Amino acid sequence: MKLAITIIVLLALIFVLPAMGETAQFWSDQANAFFVSGDYERAAASYDKALELEPNSTDLWNNRGKALANLGRFYEAISCFNRSLQINASNLESRNLLAIALSQGLSKFSEAIVIFDQILQIDPSYYDALIGKGMALANEGDLSSSLNCFEKATQARPRDPSAWNNKGVVLRQMGRYQDALTCFTRAIDLDSNHEAAMQNREMTLQDLQEERQTSPSMSTDNML
Repeated sequence: MKLAITIIVLLALIFVLPAMGETAQFWSDQANAFFVSGDYERAAASYDKALELEPNSTDLWNNRGKALANLGRFYEAISCFNRSLQINASNLESRNLLAIALSQGLSKFSEAIVIFDQILQIDPSYYDALIGKGMALANEGDLSSSLNCFEKATQARPRDPSAWNNKGVVLRQMGRYQDALTCFTRAIDLDSNHEAAMQNREMTLQDLQEERQTSPSMSTDNML
């Protein structure tokens, strides 16, 4: 009789355990692979599986949110980032991802800027927040403040071509074509395959050419 009870207990334990290999880490690894390959739908589904086993992981909630954001499902992504912040309110990555989703996903620039500022009060050199805030400010038309953010970003990571490219975009919008050209060239020097910087450089060269063509030629009538 004791033997029968022992067998039943062992069977119960077997049924409680997840299938072999199906741990939170297993599903997370699967999800990461799908994410890298661009299969965001399956990535999100795999992160769901991982969260069933590890529901208090801020990393998993953030990663699920990023997958959903890449699918254009920004409200669901924001819910993920908010859930992560409920678990750990001091998680700056979650706060930054929330701000990016609000800004780039829903065009809620003012709301996003408030969150970026909260991050930068804690860490003034937080690169992703500087980039995100700079983009939000540019979309609001505040080019001067946007430029200030990108200047700080290039100081925080001087070898990151994206910061130089973004700084160049703002300078071009301000009509400072020569300064913009310098930034795009710097970005290309750092990454010879940076397509955005190459395209922006070509457009800025066209701007400079058009500016020279439309500028009035120098007159000697008023020279002594």
